[in-house]
Amino acid sequence: MSHTPRHASVYLVHLPDEDAAREVARILAERGHVSVSVREGVAGQPFHRFHEASWKVTGVDAGPHPDDDERWWTAVETRIVETLAAERGGSCVLMQAVPDTVRALFPGETAVDRPPAEARAARLAALSGEPACAPRPVVVHRLDHPASDGPSGVPVALPGLDDVDWPSLGHAYGPAEDAPDILRAMAANDEGWDEATFEYFSAIVHQETCYSATPPTIPFLVRMARAPEMTPEYRLELLADLAYIASFDPSPSAGEEPAPTAHAARACREVIGALPALLARWPEAAPAERAWLIVLAALSPAAAAPLLPAFEGFRRGLEGPSPALDLALALAADDEDRACGLVLDYTTWDEDVSRHLADDTPLRCRHLAVLTRLALAEIPPRG
Repeated sequence: MSHTPRHASVYLVHLPDEDAAREVARILAERGHVSVSVREGVAGQPFHRFHEASWKVTGVDAGPHPDDDERWWTAVETRIVETLAAERGGSCVLMQAVPDTVRALFPGETAVDRPPAEARAARLAALSGEPACAPRPVVVHRLDHPASDGPSGVPVALPGLDDVDWPSLGHAYGPAEDAPDILRAMAANDEGWDEATFEYFSAIVHQETCYSATPPTIPFLVRMARAPEMTPEYRLELLADLAYIASFDPSPSAGEEPAPTAHAARACREVIGALPALLARWPEAAPAERAWLIVLAALSPAAAAPLLPAFEGFRRGLEGPSPALDLALALAADDEDRACGLVLDYTTWDEDVSRHLADDTPLRCRHLAVLTRLALAEIPPRG
C-alpha cells in the first residue's frame, strides 16, 4: 500500500552547464518529482553554490512511497539524484520540509509541473524497481556493562598536560588554551563528566571535525581509559569516543605519516599507536568493554593479531546476530572479502550504510565508518 510522506524532499542539484541541467530536470520529472525547475545560477542567490556560470535544478519529491518507511525511500531517491549529479560533474543538496514550507521557499520556480495523479503514478513506477528495506537483524545479546556506585571522584593524573603548547593549537572556537581545563575536568572523574565531555565534543572535536588541538588530546583520553581509578561507565564512553574519532579518517593505518594539517588522520594515528596499551585491558574487561576493544582493534590488524583468537571466542559466546562485531572481526583479521560481503548485506536494511560506501575514501576507511555507526547502535556506551 502506497504512503504519502509527511515531508517533501527538495533536491537542489548544481551542475556546470545548461545541457546537463536540462537533462537532469527531465529525468527528475520522469521520476515523478511533482515540481522541477531549471535556472542559471547567480552569485548571492539563495541556495546557490559554485561559480556564477553554474546551473541549478530544483526537484520536489512529494511521494508517494511504496510503503511507510520514509527514511528508507528518501535515502534511495537521494542516492539516485546524487549519482545523477556526480555523473555530470555536479553535486546535490537535500532539504526536507512540510509541503507548505516548500511552496513558500520556492514560489513560481516551476518549469515542469505535473498533475498530482500523473506525478504520483510516475513516482511509484520509478521506485518499483528498488528493493524495500529488509528486516533489520534483531540483536538479542545483552552485553553486561561495567557497574559502579557512581563517579568515584578519584582524579586521573595527566602528566605532561602542561608541556603541550596548547595556545599555539586551535579548535572549533579559536586558540586551544582551554584544552587543559577541559581534559582536567574529564579526568576529575566526578559528576562533572557529562559537562566536560560536552565541552570536549563542542570545541576539540566538533561535528566530526578535528583540529590541530585534537591529536595531542588523544594520549590523555587513552590514559584516562586505562586508569584503574576511572569510573567504569566513563571508561566505556572513552573507548567509544576513541573509536568514533578514529573513524573520521583512518587512512594512516595503512599509509605514510599524515601531513601536519591532516588533523583527523593524525588523531587516528594516535589511537592506533595506543591500541596495544588499550588491548592490554582485555583480561579484566567487562563484556561491553571487550566489545568496544574489538571495535577499536579493527583499526589495526597488526595490533589485533595476538588477541584475534580471544576475540573470535568472545563472539562465539554471544547469542544471535551481531553486525558490529562480525564486521569488526573481519576488519581485525584483514579479511576484505568478508568485510565487503557483510557491508553489502547491511545496505539492505540500513539506509545510511550506502551513504558511507559512497564516500570518496579508501574502501577500508568506509568500512570502518560503517563499523562505528553499527557499534554505537548495537553497543551503546550507557547501556
